[in-house]
Amino acid sequence: MGKRRAKKTSAKNAGWLRSQIESGEIAPVYFLHGPEDLERDEMVTALIDHTLDPASRAFNLDMLVGNELDVSDAVNRASAFPMMGSRRVVVIKRVEDVPETSARNFLPLVENPTDVTVLIFTATKVDGRRKFFATLKKSAVSVEFKLPRENDLPGWIQARSRKLGLEFDHEATHLLALFIGTKPREIANELEKLDLHVGDRRTVTSEDIAWVTGASREASVFDFTEAVGRRDLNTSLRLLRNLLEQGDSPIGILALLIRHIGIIRKTRWLLDSGLPRAQYASKLKVPPFTVEKYSEQAGNFTDAELWAAYRSLLRAEDRIKSRARTHQVTLTRTVAEVCQPALSSTPG
Repeated sequence: MGKRRAKKTSAKNAGWLRSQIESGEIAPVYFLHGPEDLERDEMVTALIDHTLDPASRAFNLDMLVGNELDVSDAVNRASAFPMMGSRRVVVIKRVEDVPETSARNFLPLVENPTDVTVLIFTATKVDGRRKFFATLKKSAVSVEFKLPRENDLPGWIQARSRKLGLEFDHEATHLLALFIGTKPREIANELEKLDLHVGDRRTVTSEDIAWVTGASREASVFDFTEAVGRRDLNTSLRLLRNLLEQGDSPIGILALLIRHIGIIRKTRWLLDSGLPRAQYASKLKVPPFTVEKYSEQAGNFTDAELWAAYRSLLRAEDRIKSRARTHQVTLTRTVAEVCQPALSSTPG
């Protein structure tokens, strides 16, 4: 069996790797590592799809997991000839779980790979002190998959949604980013739900974000904002506690509440303006079926109370970002201020 030297390739990014795969440039050994497991797993799938034809895949694909690994068996599989095809693919997931002394048995295949096997190692955490990982980074095509930074998350969401044929408005993109945070796999799951939810409409609004993200949780942020809009303090605090206990983002919860109170403020203005109710949906940029709900909730507040509520929410946003108090204390106090009937009556 012929041997070929693995190219000594410095670390590349995921975009570079995708272009290499799509152009048919398949290397003999890959080391895909880092905490962003969604795109990492997608790259593994792309490598498999571009290397193996469907007819021979069952004979030439081995998916192995580090904590269950028989290393000698894995080395034999990676050294075997393909059946009914020209190449094999062997994937070793969670290779960080393989002890160093055992993992070093892979090094001859890493440093002198075969012509007929594509060997893919994946890891979430890499101990740079281990010789095995140092050799992998030096000899394999090594790509690190980092979680997107908070500032980059809206762009990541936009790019991902375009692949599904979805169009997000600016506010919806930022609300989803705030609510889910830097959890790409969870965001991808929510985008698939939104794809089904919007149907032929294809445009995603903030209302859609609140509806879908709330429907996927035991405690719904949608129900929470509705309770605050009704000024139902007990229900609001119970739902807030549940949201925080199930791990929802405090800044995301607050962002949706700010949006909800903002719509109620606009609805209050429309009620006082005398405009026909039929124009409310377009003015508020919400689905027509929600107009009655917002109108009812606007009736629960005076204009002065809504101004005071809005100021209270903005103060809470500053406190959460500055970590001046615990998030639960800040949100609980703010919800109480918004729901209590005796708010400051002086706008400004």
